Amino acid sequence: MKKPSQSNWFSSLLALLFALLLFFNANASGSMSNVSGTNQIYDEMLYNIPVQVEYDQDKYFVSGYEETVNVHLSSANRIQLNLESNEDTRNFQVVADLTKTPLGTSEIQLRVKGLSTAVKAEIEPKTITVTVEKKVTKSFSVEAQIPETIEAEGYKVGKVAVSPKTVEITTGEETAKAINRVVAPLSNVKQSVDTIKQTVNVQALDSKGQVLSIENPAPQVKVVVDLSLPSKEVGLTISATGSPPSSVEHYTFTLSEQKVEIRGTKSVLDAINTIELPVDVSNIKSSMKKTIKIPTNADYIVSPEEVEVTINPVFVGTNTSFSETSGGQSSTTASSSQMIPNPLPSSESPASSSSTSSTSSSTSSESTVANDIENGSSSEPVN
Repeated sequence: MKKPSQSNWFSSLLALLFALLLFFNANASGSMSNVSGTNQIYDEMLYNIPVQVEYDQDKYFVSGYEETVNVHLSSANRIQLNLESNEDTRNFQVVADLTKTPLGTSEIQLRVKGLSTAVKAEIEPKTITVTVEKKVTKSFSVEAQIPETIEAEGYKVGKVAVSPKTVEITTGEETAKAINRVVAPLSNVKQSVDTIKQTVNVQALDSKGQVLSIENPAPQVKVVVDLSLPSKEVGLTISATGSPPSSVEHYTFTLSEQKVEIRGTKSVLDAINTIELPVDVSNIKSSMKKTIKIPTNADYIVSPEEVEVTINPVFVGTNTSFSETSGGQSSTTASSSQMIPNPLPSSESPASSSSTSSTSSSTSSESTVANDIENGSSSEPVN
């Protein structure tokens, strides 16, 4: 039989072994967790990062290079990565050092400047191609460059004014020798305009019309071009609107102008042959005149802008209408002081006069049609 002291000693030793095992196991798990945490890498892809070109700007002119690149950032420090990714808190720059680059075209290695040591960067592409020239400034006359669409649409170009007429162009020495002309390129204009007024940056062109590199921003000039719009004559048609009185069968209309002139681009003019003129005939029971504005839109200009319309009601059961003489043009006139009453029913009309009435009515109708044709008036039934 074991003594009590020996049993207690054995139990204490066993408990100590278990405690040590648990301690080392816990530390090992914590260490593995820490290792796993430190191996987490975060990354961001940044696009269109500007390239800072370092050179003597008073002596040299640099051209021909890509002005932006993409940068891939990676870091185990998420906070630091976010700072460099954000444009407002960014510290790094992509730099091309040309201080020791000779004249001519060279390939330059790009590098990142000012980036936190906790963040790594990869530039895409890693190099740029640049042309270095001696810097010169020369004066050139400027000419307006009219878009080809202007003449294609039938415009006739009139007076062209450019202000100032000459500008100073700063560029490379060899590029300056290649300048054939300096132009002020105008952008396309809205339809139906008769004057172009634009302020534009000039461009330097070589003998083949290729755009050459000059100092940015380029000089600006103001250009004013007078245009003559294509034009043609179109007819007017009447479109009666509104609700006429029940006693009126339809109306005849006399226009002060049968045709109007419209001006606009060729494509717009080709699509228009007549202009519909809406005339409200609501509650018109006697001959009257209205001044109607001719419908138009931003695509074309119309002249005159309005016409005078004489409206003559033709009453139910009769071909007679009220009308007036207007602007030297006459229309059929029956009475201008009172409304024409509706004719009596045929049962109440004397039988002996039926033949005469029929002949008279036919003659009156033919006379009215003849007068309408002679005076250019149109008849528009209104339901």
